[in-house]
Amino acid sequence: MINLPSIYIANGTAVLLLFIILLSSKRPTHHGLLDEKIYYTMIILNILQCLTETAVMCIDGKTAYGYRALSLVLNDILFIFTIVFAYSWVVYADYKLFTDIKRIRRIYPVVAIPAALVITGCLINLATPVFFTVNQYNIYQRTDLYIIPYAVTYSYMAYGVILIYRYRKKVHKYLFLPAVLFMIPIIIGSLLQFFFYGYSLIWLGVSIGMVSLFINVQKEAAYVDILSGLYNRQYFNNILLMHSKNGGAAGALAGIMLDIDSLKSINDRFGHAEGDEAISIAGRILRAAVGHQGVLCRLGGDEFIILMHINSRKEIGELVDIIKAQVTQFNESGKKPYEIHFSMGYSIYQNEHGSIDDFIKKIDASMYEDKRRRIGAGILPDRRHHC
Repeated sequence: MINLPSIYIANGTAVLLLFIILLSSKRPTHHGLLDEKIYYTMIILNILQCLTETAVMCIDGKTAYGYRALSLVLNDILFIFTIVFAYSWVVYADYKLFTDIKRIRRIYPVVAIPAALVITGCLINLATPVFFTVNQYNIYQRTDLYIIPYAVTYSYMAYGVILIYRYRKKVHKYLFLPAVLFMIPIIIGSLLQFFFYGYSLIWLGVSIGMVSLFINVQKEAAYVDILSGLYNRQYFNNILLMHSKNGGAAGALAGIMLDIDSLKSINDRFGHAEGDEAISIAGRILRAAVGHQGVLCRLGGDEFIILMHINSRKEIGELVDIIKAQVTQFNESGKKPYEIHFSMGYSIYQNEHGSIDDFIKKIDASMYEDKRRRIGAGILPDRRHHC
């Protein structure tokens, strides 16, 4: 039995939540990156699903002229929207991880095959029952093949979650993407609707998942530098503020500041797009070197900083050696027509002996001392003679 009041409330609430997300968007989809376009496409699909399902439930069992044909079409649309939504989620998760359109074009036409087969089945369903039937009394009934779209949809959703948790550490990106929090309300809502037809809970679950995703995307935008994939200066400031309040229970706080040598030369010789790529490469080198030993931030321009809790200065020297080894490995690979090098300086923060500002100034001075030493040794060109 269909419970229309519950459907109005559930789907109405879902649409309201989704419209709040759309109204909170700062820029139109067509100006955004691929992940933004996919995300807002998923929002629109979710709204259409809510409206379509509400219409389906309203006409179910009514025998006025044309209602049966309309019910067939609307139920078909629901199946198609659902499978497209699930497929979009997989592409979204992949792009958030790898930011590689070529990878999407290479892999996802194949991944789309199950979705294409389900959509084909839906189109055939307009002529003969495949996944469902609508009898002469305009009553919707599932067929034995109804499980196939559900299985494909769940497979896509599960694949997206597995992809995130398998590769998020390998790509060394600071993502806040909460795959489990996104999936839990969707799973609960869809299972309840699967077993209790007549209640509409799946799209409310999906909308709650989309809100969770939206909140975490905003968090990512606020704290992650898009170019390097590292935390940004705002996150760095928050870490220092928390440390100054809570003290050094986990050991002394050390900072290593790094500056990319000759970034201006890379920009001048190869263009600013390649200069941006050099910053991205520097981020990857540092992530590979630091791992979970510290927090990596891009302060801006060509400057980076590593914050880490240490028990002895020896740990700083060991990490510096690892960074140099990673730099050498990249340069010897010959992947770029230029090399990446860092000037580095470090200091240790102790609450009782100075402020946060003093700590940063000491690191900065140490780094520029290293740069001057390298210029004096002829390792770096003296910029003062190239003005």
